[in-house]
Amino acid sequence: MKHLFIFFILIHSSFLWAEEEASYGWNIPNSSINIGGYLDTTYDTKREEKFLFNDIALIFSANKEHFNLLGEVELSHISLNGKSNNRSDIDLNVERLQLNYTLNDKQSIQIGRFNSDIGYWNQAPIPILQDTTTTPHIVGNFFPKATTGVLFRQNINEENSFSITFQDNKDIAHQDKAIQVNRHQALAYYGTHNDFSWRFSLGSYRENRNKKARYIGIGSEYDGEEFSIQTELFKQHSDKDDEKPYSGYIQSTWHFKEKQDATFRFESYEDNALDIKEEIYLLGYSYRPTKNTALKGEYIHHTKLPLNHFVYSFSVLF
Repeated sequence: MKHLFIFFILIHSSFLWAEEEASYGWNIPNSSINIGGYLDTTYDTKREEKFLFNDIALIFSANKEHFNLLGEVELSHISLNGKSNNRSDIDLNVERLQLNYTLNDKQSIQIGRFNSDIGYWNQAPIPILQDTTTTPHIVGNFFPKATTGVLFRQNINEENSFSITFQDNKDIAHQDKAIQVNRHQALAYYGTHNDFSWRFSLGSYRENRNKKARYIGIGSEYDGEEFSIQTELFKQHSDKDDEKPYSGYIQSTWHFKEKQDATFRFESYEDNALDIKEEIYLLGYSYRPTKNTALKGEYIHHTKLPLNHFVYSFSVLF
């Protein structure tokens, strides 16, 4: 009952928030350098440290002619007692450090550490851009979230493109509770038509502990004015006995009022490493009082694991 009350307060407070939109980022005068960041706080009823500063990040970018530089450095999972990931020392991580070079109107090359060009969810790494605070089971379990390597992108036309990713070296950072690799090859295709889009991805990787795996995934999305529907399905095959036969979700978000959304997500997955096959249901609400702030609340129900919980978050991009 207490959590339902918090959820109600979150919704009610949305009507009292200021309406003015704010800009974010600061441009260094007489230069192309822009500096900004974001703050993401969460309250999770199932977590030992219920309140966390989930991410405190600094983002910087610069561009000159055909070059574009983007960097993101963050502190992760800081509790009220000052610990980061339950350690007294601060956990500072390089999330992204990428240099993009545009060859021509249709081709570009990207080097450094970047978000793997796989699936839909992985293309929105900043929490404020995501519809929910929690992520689908696919994220971090079926393919590397980040790649330290090279990516080549080819635009076939205005509606279709593909990318090729290659990594054969150690990651320059670490991925908390995610797949950590020293080798990754991937091919991704993206197509769009009006409000519809679709993605196809396949790849292979080798983890730092020498486990090898291959994955394949498909996804599609309809993004309309009143609602959006997104779905993805992935399969992973491993050289060990801990392969993951499938994981998929369908998520719908209704824009029922200005700046206010309701989200429902259904997931189903099978994981031999965990010896589990279950479904997950999510019901969430989000309010974006300004372009760079978001309040979210959601309830997650697991059919097998004892992980049912409420999650609330506040995110700001500055």
